[in-house]
Amino acid sequence: MTGLRTFAPTVLVAALGTTFGSALVIAPGIVTQAMGAAGLDDLAPVRAILSVVGWLFLGIALYVGAIVTANTCATIIAGQTRTIALQRLIGATGADLRARTARTGLLVGAVGGAVGILVGTGLSALFVTVLRGDGFLPDTSYTLVPWELVLPFVAVVLATWGAFAAGSRRVLSVTPLQALSATVEPSHDDVRSGRARTVWAVLLMAAGALLMALGLVLSPATPAAVLPAALGGFVSFAGVAVGATIVMPPILQLIGRIGSRDPVVLLAGRNAMRAPGRSSRATIGLVIGVTLLVTFAVALGIMQHVVETQMAAMGDGSLPADAVQAQRDFFVQLNAVVSVIVGFSAVIAAVGVVNALALGVLQRRRELGLLRVLGLTAAQVRRMIVTEAVQMVVAAVVTGLVLGTVYGWVGGQTMLGSLGTVVTPVLPPLTVAVVVVGALVLAVVATVAPVRRAMRVSPTEALAVD
Repeated sequence: MTGLRTFAPTVLVAALGTTFGSALVIAPGIVTQAMGAAGLDDLAPVRAILSVVGWLFLGIALYVGAIVTANTCATIIAGQTRTIALQRLIGATGADLRARTARTGLLVGAVGGAVGILVGTGLSALFVTVLRGDGFLPDTSYTLVPWELVLPFVAVVLATWGAFAAGSRRVLSVTPLQALSATVEPSHDDVRSGRARTVWAVLLMAAGALLMALGLVLSPATPAAVLPAALGGFVSFAGVAVGATIVMPPILQLIGRIGSRDPVVLLAGRNAMRAPGRSSRATIGLVIGVTLLVTFAVALGIMQHVVETQMAAMGDGSLPADAVQAQRDFFVQLNAVVSVIVGFSAVIAAVGVVNALALGVLQRRRELGLLRVLGLTAAQVRRMIVTEAVQMVVAAVVTGLVLGTVYGWVGGQTMLGSLGTVVTPVLPPLTVAVVVVGALVLAVVATVAPVRRAMRVSPTEALAVD
C-alpha cells in the first residue's frame, strides 16, 4: 500500500500540477523580460497582474488535484481491505496506518513535484527557443529557473500530503472484524446517514449561495461585486465536493433509469447505487473539470454578447463589418487561451476519473467472475461495465453543465451588472459538444483496458481471489 507503483496515477497528477505551476511561475518573467527588451518601461504592474492570474489558476489546479488525489487514495485503500485487516490483527493501529499513508503522500508529492519542475522548466525552455527563433520573442536572455519555482513544488507536496491524509482517514478507521467481514465501501443508506458530512456540505453550499447573492445585490453599484461572488462559487462548490456522496447518488439513480428495461443496463445502474462512495469518487473529478470549462465559457460568452450589444447601440447599428469581426476574433482567441489554461485542470480531473474507473473494474474481478458463472457472456459483462461508466460520466456532465452555467452567469452578471443590464446565460454550443464528446470518449477509454484485463481471468480463478 505504501509503494510508489501503487500510487503511480497520483504521482502523475502531482507531476501535472507542478508542471502547470512551473509554467505559470516562469511565464510572467518571460513576458516582462520580452517587453523590457522591446523598450517598454514600468513593467512591475504587468508582472504583478500576470503573477496574480497565474497563482489563481494554479490554485484551481491544486484544488482539483487535491480532490482527485484524495479520491484515488480512498479507492486504492478500499480495494486493500483484507491486507489492512491483517495488519490490524497483528497489532497495527489505525493511527499507524494513517501516518504511514501520510508519509507515502509526502513521498508521492515530492517525486511528482520534482518531475513536474523538470518537465515544466524543459517545456518553458523549448517554447522560448521556438518563439525566439520565429521572431515572436526578442533575442535576449530569459530567466527559466526563478526562485519562485520552489513555491509550486511546496504547494503540490503539501496538497498531496493533505489529500492522502483525508483520503485514508475514513477507510483506515474500520475495526479488524469489520474489515474482514465485508467491504469498506459504504452502502447507500450508510452514505445518507453521514450527518457530519451532510452538515458541512449544507453549510458550505448555503454560505456560498449567500456570498453569490451578495455579489448579485452589489453588482449594479460596482464591478468589484465579482469578488464575493467568486468566493461564493468556490465555497459552494467545496460543499458539492464534500457532499459528493450525498449529491451524486440521486443523480446517478435518475440517469440509471434510462434504458433500464435492458437487464444489462439495469444491472449497470444498480452497480453504481450499490457502491455510491466509489461511484461518487469516480464522478466528482469530472464534475469539477466540466464545471470549470463551462463556467469560463459562459462568462466569456456573456461578455461577448454584452460588448456586441453595446457596440451596436453606440454605432446605431451601422458599425463596419470589420470592427464586428475583429471583436469576435478577439473573443475567440481569448476563449481559446482561457480554455487551454482551464483545460489543464480538466486534464488533471480526467486523469483521476480514468484511474477511479479503472481501479473500480480491477477491484471487482470476483464480482465479474460470479456474473459469468451465473450466465452472462463476456460481451454482456463488457457492455455492463461500459454502460456503468457512461452513466456515471453522463451524470457528471449534466451536473457540471448545470453548475457551470449558474456560476458563469453569476460571474458575468456581477462583472457587467454595473452597466445597467441584466444578462442571460450564453452557453457556447462548441463547448458543450467538446465536453460531451470528450466525456463519452473518456468513459470508453477508461474501461476498455481494465475490462480486457479482467476478462482474461477465468471465472473460477476470479471467484478464488481473496
